[in-house]
Amino acid sequence: MRRKSHKLQVLETLSTRKKLDPEQQALLQKLQRGIIGERNMDLLVESILGAEVDCLDDIILEYQGNVVQIDKLLIIGSIIYLIDMKFYRGHYIFKNGEWYLGEKILANNNFEQLRRAVRIIQNVLYDHQIPLKVQGVLAFMNPESSLTVEDSLKETVLNFADIPTWLLQLKQNTSNKQLQDWKSAIRNYEIAPYRTKKIFPLEKMDTLQKGICCPNCHQFNMNENRHTVSCPCGYTEAKVIAFIRTICEYGVIFHNQNLTRSQLRIFFGQDLNERYLEYLLEKYFERLDSPNSRSGYKNEGIIFDYWFAEKKDYFERLAERKNWKNANISK
Repeated sequence: MRRKSHKLQVLETLSTRKKLDPEQQALLQKLQRGIIGERNMDLLVESILGAEVDCLDDIILEYQGNVVQIDKLLIIGSIIYLIDMKFYRGHYIFKNGEWYLGEKILANNNFEQLRRAVRIIQNVLYDHQIPLKVQGVLAFMNPESSLTVEDSLKETVLNFADIPTWLLQLKQNTSNKQLQDWKSAIRNYEIAPYRTKKIFPLEKMDTLQKGICCPNCHQFNMNENRHTVSCPCGYTEAKVIAFIRTICEYGVIFHNQNLTRSQLRIFFGQDLNERYLEYLLEKYFERLDSPNSRSGYKNEGIIFDYWFAEKKDYFERLAERKNWKNANISK
């Protein structure tokens, strides 16, 4: 599944432990709408074109010093469709080479951004002698927004209601197998996802709610049992996952810091099982090689699902501990 941006991970994690200021809250809601729109497009593509459709999602490339972020690349036949998704609000008009919202001319021209991305992908394919054409697509993912185009454009413009029909039309085209691996050619230029530069200072730790947050009700009333933690709302989670998830939450909020026992003790709060925390740090996290014993453990700065994505099957088996007999007996 398409991953949340680092900025969204930070804001969502922070919002469970403190009240965001109005600017942060507005940004959080904007990013949440964006990821919902992108995932809706993924679902439409899969449901109409099939799960085996050949595509690349949410990649960042650096080509000859130029960096570009691409929402989706979709190949049908000999054409790669580069899809740029927007979750705007309101009715927009494109005329005389300008974007309008009402009478206001907007500073950013989304078609210029899209064309730049198309040029980069086309040049990558040319360099690797892959004879595919790249077609730019601008898709509005908010059903309540729209774009009216009064100019002639080489790009495809889709309002939300247009997307299923467009995908059905693509389905009629025969998908030719390519001898060249177009995905590998493009991934040669892939760089790591953007990380937010916004830092939450350790000095403000006292403004955060401490403890293990319930993923269901987002309260902090979890009770620790032998093999589980449980919430009065009825949610139960394997203890090992709850602790590791909370360590990751610390890592997301303080993504510029190493993981240290001293700061994690504060983050978990006064009811912390310190021996269990130390055991988990040693078993599941990478100790930093440093003569300084306070260096701690490596912080990936991302949420649990992404940090341990390669061990998904392993943690799914651990999650079954909540069903063990006597698992919920108090420790």
